[in-house]
Amino acid sequence: MRVCFQFVTIALALLLTATALGYPKPAPVPIRPELTMRPGPLRMLQAADGQWYWYFTYDVVNRTGRDTMWAPSLVLFTDRGEILSADQDVPRMVINEIREYVGDPLLETRTEIVGTVRQGEGHARSGLAVWPAKRTDVNALRLFIRGLSPEKTVIDHPVTGDDVTLRKTLQLMYLVPGDATARGDAPIPEHPEANSEDRWIFR
Repeated sequence: MRVCFQFVTIALALLLTATALGYPKPAPVPIRPELTMRPGPLRMLQAADGQWYWYFTYDVVNRTGRDTMWAPSLVLFTDRGEILSADQDVPRMVINEIREYVGDPLLETRTEIVGTVRQGEGHARSGLAVWPAKRTDVNALRLFIRGLSPEKTVIDHPVTGDDVTLRKTLQLMYLVPGDATARGDAPIPEHPEANSEDRWIFR
């Protein structure tokens, strides 16, 4: 709990300082070739172990003109203070259960998909990310996907003055209407206040 509080305090300090100084934003037009993400739906499922899980499917396509490494980071934030890394604390049998439920044997987990994405639509790779829904009384979620772009920037840490490297990150925002566990297989809708201009951030 103490570590979590310290983390939130530092993150808040970074946010407040960056806001005051003008937080850097990625270039409106990519300055270097980057992979293309085709997000699928974010859904919730109760697995055979009785626990609830969020899961997200996607395709990643390489139109950069050269074979490119894909080593994604997919982190889910909830409005209950949870910070969840894809596939962490998720049993392998649950991942296999969700893959079978979706019905796509080509879905790769975050670790399985790490590697080269060859050029062209025909070499697109399909990914699956799963997070434990330790709290189901969630109203809003943010998914941060890093690894698509090589663009980055450096800012000063507001406390230590050390350099902090921020990387271009895709941000997806969701709003859960009502009880998340009562939605069945319905996708979690995108947040109505989500702005397409804010989908790309430095984080």
